[in-house]
Amino acid sequence: MKEASGRLYYSIGEVSEMLSIKSHTLHYWESAFPSLKPHKNQAGNRCYRPHDLDLLKRIDKLLNDEGYSIEGARKQIEQLKKKDGQLALNLKVQNKSTELLEDICTDLETIIRDISRQPRTELDG
Repeated sequence: MKEASGRLYYSIGEVSEMLSIKSHTLHYWESAFPSLKPHKNQAGNRCYRPHDLDLLKRIDKLLNDEGYSIEGARKQIEQLKKKDGQLALNLKVQNKSTELLEDICTDLETIIRDISRQPRTELDG
């Protein structure tokens, strides 16, 4: 998958190439997912914005990586919209979870190190 260049709009061909998704699949997803509504210019050509790219990446992940059906992926997208009011993943929550797990691992390593330093007692057998 190629990275977006920070532009405001991308053509369907550019999006197809960036995301490695065929343009006819993008057309189908547009009809299957009401949330996906790329802007159309005066000539009627689709102009995908960065938030459209984010949505397409999420749809692709749900369908092709997580194994959802179209209907299941549509429900997941709608739940995300209701829950967050937007389709972006909350990276802060993910980062906080990672931090918490790292802290727990560090604490466990310290406990294990401390336990291994204690002399054996009669109860240890």
